[in-house]
Amino acid sequence: MAPERPPPAFAEAGRQSGLQVWRVEKLELVAVPPGLHGNFFVGDAYLVLHTEHRGSGVAYRLHYWLGKECTQDESTAAAIFAVQMDDYLGGKPVQSREIQGYESTEFVGYFKGGIKYKAGGVASGFNHVVTNDLSAQRLLHIKGRRVVRATEVPLAWTSFNKGDCFIIDLGTEIYQWCGSSCNKYERLKATQVAVGIRDNERNGRSKLITVEEGGEPDRLIEVLGSKPKLPECGDDDDELADITNRRSAKLYMVSDASGSMKVSVIAEENPFSMAMLLSEECFILDNGAARKIFVWKGKDANPQERKAAMKNAEQFIQQMNYPANTQIQVLPEGGETPIFKQFFKDWKDKDQSDGFGKVYVTERVAKIEQIEFDATKLHESPQMAAQHNMVDDGSGKVEIWRVESSGRVPVGPETYGQFYGGDCYIILYTYPKGQIIYTWQGAHATKDELTASAFLTVQLDRLLNDQAVQIRVTQGKEPPHLLSLFKNKPLIIYKDGTSKKEGQKPAPPTRLFQIRRNLAAITRIAEVDVDAMSLNSNDVFVLKLPNNSGYTWIGKGANTEEELGAQYIASILKCQTAKISEGQEPEEFWKVLGGKKEYQTSSQLLTKAEDHPPRLYGCSNKTGRFIIEEVPGEFTQDDLAEDDVMLLDVWEQVFVWIGKDANETERQESVKSAKRYIETDPSGRDKGTPIVIVKQGHEPPTFTGWFLAWDSNKWKN
Repeated sequence: MAPERPPPAFAEAGRQSGLQVWRVEKLELVAVPPGLHGNFFVGDAYLVLHTEHRGSGVAYRLHYWLGKECTQDESTAAAIFAVQMDDYLGGKPVQSREIQGYESTEFVGYFKGGIKYKAGGVASGFNHVVTNDLSAQRLLHIKGRRVVRATEVPLAWTSFNKGDCFIIDLGTEIYQWCGSSCNKYERLKATQVAVGIRDNERNGRSKLITVEEGGEPDRLIEVLGSKPKLPECGDDDDELADITNRRSAKLYMVSDASGSMKVSVIAEENPFSMAMLLSEECFILDNGAARKIFVWKGKDANPQERKAAMKNAEQFIQQMNYPANTQIQVLPEGGETPIFKQFFKDWKDKDQSDGFGKVYVTERVAKIEQIEFDATKLHESPQMAAQHNMVDDGSGKVEIWRVESSGRVPVGPETYGQFYGGDCYIILYTYPKGQIIYTWQGAHATKDELTASAFLTVQLDRLLNDQAVQIRVTQGKEPPHLLSLFKNKPLIIYKDGTSKKEGQKPAPPTRLFQIRRNLAAITRIAEVDVDAMSLNSNDVFVLKLPNNSGYTWIGKGANTEEELGAQYIASILKCQTAKISEGQEPEEFWKVLGGKKEYQTSSQLLTKAEDHPPRLYGCSNKTGRFIIEEVPGEFTQDDLAEDDVMLLDVWEQVFVWIGKDANETERQESVKSAKRYIETDPSGRDKGTPIVIVKQGHEPPTFTGWFLAWDSNKWKN
C-alpha cells in the first residue's frame, strides 16, 4: 500500500524559525496570516507550530487548539493532523493539546499581545483576513494580568462589570473602557490589545480612545443604550491552580499492544528516578491534580504506541475522571521540557542534538568555533519569533528614516542597525511578497516624536497603497526579523542621545556596553550605566575610556559570539581595547566603574542551565490559598507589577520582589509564600534554598542581572 501523502500545508512546516498557525477548514489545513496570530474563533480548531533552529539541532513545539464551540469532526481532524505533522517532522515535536481558556503557559507566551477569542467560526463564514473592516461592531472582555485573554462577548451593558477593562471596537474608533475597580496593570494589558487591533487588523487606521467608567461619550451610549448599575468584579482566582497541587504526581507505563490501553503503576510518588523511563516503552506522568498529563515516548517504542500517545492521554483523563480541560503534553525521548524534568531527582541529558537534549552543550564545547557570526541566522526568543514571525531571511531592500519635526529624514546606510534611545525610526523593508514598516520608538523619545512616528508610519503606508504590514517596536523588544535586516551585524542601542544633526551632544567620554547572546542565539549590544553593578558574569562588556582606549571584559560564562560582538562595537567606537578576563581586572578598570561592587555572578548564569531556566511568577493570597501564576514567555522589567508580590526563581535562590502598591497581607505573607513554593517543588528541592526579599526601586544586581538592559530609572520618573 502506498504511504499516505502529507497534506499540502505541511510543505512549509518548520522550514524557518518562528510561528506558524493553521485553521481546520472543511477538514483541510489553511494558514492564518502572521498579523492575525493570536486571534482564535471559538467555533474552530487550529494547529500551531513553533520552530527553533539552534546550532546543529532543531526544536519543534506542536500544539492543537480546540475552541469551546468546535465540532467533534473538527476536533478529531485537528488531532489527526497533529499526529501526521509529528510524523512528517520525524517524531521530534513536543505535542500539546490546548483547550480554550485553559492554554499552557508556553502557548500563551507566543502571543505577547494576548489571545483574542472571536465569536463564530469557519462554519458560520468567519475568516482570518486582514479586512480593514471599518464597519466592525464588537465588544471584547479583557481578563488576566499575566496571561491576557480578550473574549468577544455580546455588545450590551449586561456584559460589563466594574472590575475589568473592555474594548468597544466600532471600526473607525476603538474605545478602551476601564471599570472603576480595575487596576493599572489590567489597563496596560487592555491598551496592548487595543493597539494590536489597530495595527494588525486596521493597518493603523482606527483611532484609540480611553474612557473611564462614568465618562462614557454619546457615541457609546448610542451603541449600548442607557447605562444601568453595573456589578462589581468577579473573582478569577478559582481558575488558577493551587500551588500545593504541583507536588503530587504518579508515573505509569502504558501499553496498547493488544489494541486496548493498559496502564501499570511504576511509582506512586515523585521525585522519580530517570532510570524508570525505558526507551522501549511509553509512559504517562500523571500530574492531574494540577491539571497536567505528560506522555513520554521512548525512542525504541512500538511505532503504533508512539502514534497513539495523544489518544491514550485522552483516554487516561477519562478513566481518572479528570476535567476535560486537563493539559496534555506528549514528549519524544531526548526532547523533554524543563517542566517535565522537574519531576525527576537525577535528570541528566543524554548526548544527542535532536530537540533540546544536548544542543547547547555540543554547541558550546565542540562546535562553537565553526558557528559563523551571521545575523540573518539569529532568531529571538520563542514568543517574539511567534508574535512577529520570520517572513524571510532579511535579504530584501531596507530603508531607514529618523522621525523629526519636519517629517522623515533618511539615515545613512553606514549607521543602519545603530539606534539612539532619544530617537524614533521608521524602517521600510521591501521583499518579493510585500512590505513591512517597523516603527522603532526609543525609551527616551519625546511624546511629540512618539506621536509623529505613528502619524508618519500611516502616511508612508498610504504612499504604499495601504498594503504594508505595520509593526511598532519599543526599545529592547526588537523582533528577530528586524534584527536580521542588518546582515551580519548585531543591533546596537545607545542608551539615550540622538543621531539628529542639531540635537547631538558630545558622547560621554566614558561608556559601557553590554554584549549578550541569549539562549536563542540573538546578539544585542546595549549601552548601560558606567558602574560595576552593571557587570554580569554571563556576558561580555566593552568599557570605552576618554583617550579612545578601553577594556573588553569577558565574563566567565561568555561565549565566542559575544566576543565578536565586542570587537564590532569597539570598531564602531574607534577604540583600542585590552582583553581582560573576569577576576583578572587591573585597578584602573574598577576605578573607572566607581569602585569594585557586587554584581551578577550566579554560577547558573555561567552554565546557562537549560534544566532550571529562571521563572517569574505573580503571587496572590487573596482567597486564603496561595496562588501563583507564571509570566509566560521571556519576561522583562515591565512584567513586574507594582501592585503585586512577584517570585523570581533562579534555582540557586528565590527572590521575593515586593511592589510599592502590594497589599499589607501579601507583604506579610511573602516569605511564608516563598517557603511554601520551595516545599512544593516537584523535584524535592533543598528546603534551605535561600529566599531574598527585594523592594521595588532597591533591587540588587543579583536580581536585575536576570533582566536584559535593566533600567534603574524606570520607577524614579
